Amino acid sequence: MNKGRIMLLAGGGHGAVVLDALLSSGTHVAGIIDPGMRVGSTLFDVPFLGGDDLLEQENPDDVLLVNGIGANPFKSLRSQFFSTWKQLGFNFLSVKHPSAVVGRETVLSEGSQVMAGSVLQCRVGIADNAVINTRASVDHDCKIGAHAFIGSGVTLCGDVCIGDNAFIGAGAIVLPGVTVGSNAVVGAGAVVIRDVHCGELVAGNPAIQKTRGFS
Repeated sequence: MNKGRIMLLAGGGHGAVVLDALLSSGTHVAGIIDPGMRVGSTLFDVPFLGGDDLLEQENPDDVLLVNGIGANPFKSLRSQFFSTWKQLGFNFLSVKHPSAVVGRETVLSEGSQVMAGSVLQCRVGIADNAVINTRASVDHDCKIGAHAFIGSGVTLCGDVCIGDNAFIGAGAIVLPGVTVGSNAVVGAGAVVIRDVHCGELVAGNPAIQKTRGFS
């Protein structure tokens, strides 16, 4: 993997959490790319450098990116950022907060992020650009797809499969062996006892199908 300077894409709420994880693990971050922030201002003493045009002038071999875009269950901005910069030749750094617990034979793929207090048991697979958010629990043999977002306090029991671009809301519980399909959305606090189809929205205890815009 590229050993270049590390730059964070976006310095909003999720970006701040990611930056904190990097700094807490002793990683030096050269700067933040965010067109909405004043050049020279700082976040945790790391400077905002400018917008995307600045990054476009960089040699991809000299820079490692970190995705600071948060997740929205009905928008794909985070995955779009990842795909756009990958196509331009850049690579992404994986992030693991030092307080996270990661079991044996667990794989963290490019750009994946494991936030503070999370527990990943043995033989878990985390695909590209996926997020395991604060204090989530992922048990043995789970598979998390590319760009998936596992919200704060989520519990994934053993052998759960989460598809690409799926969104699991804060505090949700997914029971053993359940598959949540690609682009599916699981509402906060839901208890998922059956497979969730691709693109389906579910919520409640037990989780049932809902229409877009559920609370």
